[in-house]
Amino acid sequence: MAYEKRDGDIAVFMERDKKNEKAPDWKGEALIDGVTYEVAFWPKGNNGTMLAGSIKVKGQRQNRSTQDFRGSGSQGVPGNNRNVSDLDDEIPF
Repeated sequence: MAYEKRDGDIAVFMERDKKNEKAPDWKGEALIDGVTYEVAFWPKGNNGTMLAGSIKVKGQRQNRSTQDFRGSGSQGVPGNNRNVSDLDDEIPF
């Protein structure tokens, strides 16, 4: 039986053939709210005891510039159907 991804699953595999030194050591995919994301991880900390990573919607280019999501609703954050500006009212302090 083949592996079937379910919502909330993530699969990460070690990169055996890194193209350059800045390439991630671990890559994979995550399925969140029906949206497939690409994930990448690099070892950090003393002796690589921590992993730091990135996540992006599969097939989209990573945008390194600052992006303003205020008022963008679900268009700004895939899988999210709330407007980011609505979150300010829920902060308890």
